[in-house]
Amino acid sequence: MASHYVATVKPIINVVQNPGYQPQFQQYQQQYQQQPQQQAPRTQIDPIPMSYADLFPRLLERNLIHTKAPLPVPAKLTSRYRSDLFCAFHQGAPGHDIEHCFALQKIVQKLIRKNLIPFEEFGFEYAS
Repeated sequence: MASHYVATVKPIINVVQNPGYQPQFQQYQQQYQQQPQQQAPRTQIDPIPMSYADLFPRLLERNLIHTKAPLPVPAKLTSRYRSDLFCAFHQGAPGHDIEHCFALQKIVQKLIRKNLIPFEEFGFEYAS
């Protein structure tokens, strides 16, 4: 015959706590709320004298850039996500086009600052 054990639980009533006491999770919660969230400064993207679609194959030919692996489709789609657009820089991944690809824009900006993009050879004048 099997025995069953039963535990008795008595509620704690009328416990007096120190008025300044805060549970530890509340202390962390208050610290988190008091600290403003700092965002990394966004890279300043200067305009270029041609479209990124025109510039992209020229940069590939000169081995100044390489395509990136496709980005995964986010679990929660933002209002900026466009399933009807595809990015050549991200190997045809949906969500944005090459003109709005921030990853490509940042790389192009770095190449411009290093004077590695010969816009003049492409028939465009770049005013820096």
